[in-house]
Amino acid sequence: MAATTPSEQAVEADLTSAAFRAGVSRGCWRKVSYTFPILVIGIAAVEPDGTSSEYYFRFELTGFPATGPHVTIWDLETNQALNPTKRPKGTARVTETFKEWGHETVYRPWDRLAGPHNNWSNTHPSLAWNPLRHLTFILGDIHGLLTSNTLAQPVRQAT
Repeated sequence: MAATTPSEQAVEADLTSAAFRAGVSRGCWRKVSYTFPILVIGIAAVEPDGTSSEYYFRFELTGFPATGPHVTIWDLETNQALNPTKRPKGTARVTETFKEWGHETVYRPWDRLAGPHNNWSNTHPSLAWNPLRHLTFILGDIHGLLTSNTLAQPVRQAT
């Protein structure tokens, strides 16, 4: 079915963009399901022990792109927000981003609910949502956080 509203058209444009397809090709993320206004994306991660994994994120996209997405770290099996005990661990930035904070959203300036919190549009304008941003902006930010544990790993000595 063809996209009919401006929001649906914007989401479709983002999902077919070269930037989105490049992230898929590199194994950074993948579309799990999409029926407007709900998009579920799997994003590659590196756990603190160095193993690879994947986390899922549910994007509620009503009003997109004028309104930023409402992004929840998602449990595909239970079809609800991922239990806090199963959320990504690692660096302080990772823990802070995926903490339980009173809303089930990812705690980042671009999120619809988290963004207005702490006046982030003024304190972190480079991460705040604006209508010119694309979904790959968010996907890249989350992927960077989820793979930052790699950077925290000690460098191995050559043998």
